[in-house]
Amino acid sequence: MSALSFSSPARSPRKPGTLLMSLLALCVLLLAACGGGSSTSSKKADTLWVAQLGDQYTDNFNPYAGGSGGPPHELIYESLLYTNYATGKMLPWLATSYKFSNDNKTLTFTIRDKVSWNDGQPFSANDVAFTLNLMHKYPAIDVSTIWSYLSSVTAPDAHTVVINFKTVFTPMIWYLGRLEMLPEHIWSSVGDPSKYIDSKAIGTGPFMVESFDPQVVTLNQNPHYWQAKPKFARVKYPVYKSNDTYLLNLINDKVDWGNIFAPNLDKNFVQRDPEHHRYWFAPNDTVMFYVNNLKSPFNQLAVRQAISDALDRAKMSTVAENGYEQVASPTALLLPNAKDYLLPEYANLTFKQDPQKAIQTLESAGYKKGKDGIFADAQGNRLAFKIDVPTNYSDRILLSQIASENLKAVGIDASINTLSPTDWYNNKQLGKYDMTIDSDQGGITPFYYFNRVLNSHRSAAIGQQSQSNFGRWQDPTTDRLLNQYATTSDPEVQKQAIQGLEKIFVEQLPTIPLLDAPTWFEYNTQHFTGWPDKSNPYATTYPPLLVILALEPR
Repeated sequence: MSALSFSSPARSPRKPGTLLMSLLALCVLLLAACGGGSSTSSKKADTLWVAQLGDQYTDNFNPYAGGSGGPPHELIYESLLYTNYATGKMLPWLATSYKFSNDNKTLTFTIRDKVSWNDGQPFSANDVAFTLNLMHKYPAIDVSTIWSYLSSVTAPDAHTVVINFKTVFTPMIWYLGRLEMLPEHIWSSVGDPSKYIDSKAIGTGPFMVESFDPQVVTLNQNPHYWQAKPKFARVKYPVYKSNDTYLLNLINDKVDWGNIFAPNLDKNFVQRDPEHHRYWFAPNDTVMFYVNNLKSPFNQLAVRQAISDALDRAKMSTVAENGYEQVASPTALLLPNAKDYLLPEYANLTFKQDPQKAIQTLESAGYKKGKDGIFADAQGNRLAFKIDVPTNYSDRILLSQIASENLKAVGIDASINTLSPTDWYNNKQLGKYDMTIDSDQGGITPFYYFNRVLNSHRSAAIGQQSQSNFGRWQDPTTDRLLNQYATTSDPEVQKQAIQGLEKIFVEQLPTIPLLDAPTWFEYNTQHFTGWPDKSNPYATTYPPLLVILALEPR
């Protein structure tokens, strides 16, 4: 059995050459299942069905056992703060408040009163301190490397947690706030928590395990939940082995909630029941070309600008991504999510394909076209390079092919270099590429994206592993702005730093933003109301808890 991870709605890898076969198979299935939607009368409105894609589940809800193949656990285990990516806010959850000291080296959480674990035992600050200190004792579960920054965690009383820092790094609030809390009375005796098989799943969330089956997991309401309980009794997570089976069940009203990429959703899903079948794809991460800034010619601003100006991003969106992915902002902000950080001068700034401008930029930088129509520098080096793309993302191969055509039209020879996912990732991490395609989300504010992509401390020399700055951007001004944000808890000072980083993206193109990839979300309003959508984007569907608590059965 292959390892599964159901912690977030993931992209479905689509291999070249399989998409047509998949669609043909789906058509056959649809013809065989005409009228299948009528069977939904047997489904009770007190049960929400949420589809998952994979082989089968293992009976392990451990939130810190990466790749365990366990079922979703986000409705069982909760965090101190709740991240709402739609609003860019961290909401009080198991903690009612937090405060940094004047020197930003101490962080104090106030823990919510009258919260219980789903076995009836009280939740307290001791559980929080236990969870965080467990990550110190067992680094394998320190998924956010918090102990690179922390020096101690204590619980002076049942409602207070005090965290001391080795060095100031205020963005740690998001990393700490989203960690799922563990019950000390259970986990203190399990040994290595990364290896613990958690079939009991004792959490503080609104649901708890009712039954387990490798093909469907059922959760029922936690009778001890600390706030208003969900308005329905159960959540069922069926798992489907193929996209076709998944889509068939979605189309024929067997599930209420889906989270995969599927082509032609308007025709294959919405038009089969326009009253109830909906989808909403909220921007979630930025797809970009990483240029290798430590290599020529990508260390030249003129070349990066020419590449960007040559690209037809609108065609990439409509042809490669079915129109589901909006063209990215030149600021690299995810909009409209991060609109509060947008510099007013960039309010109407968009990418526009301009081949003539690309040619003029290269000519002004001293490049001249050869007889083959390809630009070369003064030393005769042709402007030719490869675009690395993983073989399991057919949409990104198509997107890169469009880019290759755009670049050829202005005198740049960019060929497609398809690689296995492993080779593609290794080349990206080691800097052994010319230009590569990837995406990155970041976190609750734009800082987390900028820090991952631009921080020189997260870069490395070619041949050495980069943490996340795969473009190997190294710039003192960028680092100063990132440090400005990280060493203050003043929101206005942090906003100024982010806006300075926007300028760097617009003016210097450390990477080349292309499209904003969404969180895939299909839903059926036949049995439940209260779903988020473009007109009411109160939350994104990952994490799912706010949506779960807002849904009402019809």
